[in-house]
Amino acid sequence: MGMDADRREKLAPALAALAVIVLPGLASFALEELGYQTVGSAVWAIGYGTGILMLWYVWIRPLDITGPESVDRSDPDEE
Repeated sequence: MGMDADRREKLAPALAALAVIVLPGLASFALEELGYQTVGSAVWAIGYGTGILMLWYVWIRPLDITGPESVDRSDPDEE
């Protein structure tokens, strides 16, 4: 009994937000409560930064954001 693809696609952003924002934040909070403010800040920055890079790699990098091939890119002043 697995999840269908549509439900999985809707759940992915929520899980990504959980992994990227909530988990490093909770780890940072726990370390700061134990008296390790610098380590807590480093854990949050590394966790959040790594998460953002992973989201870019998985969702944004594969997007084809180039212009259409039919556009003439030659310089109009060269004629």
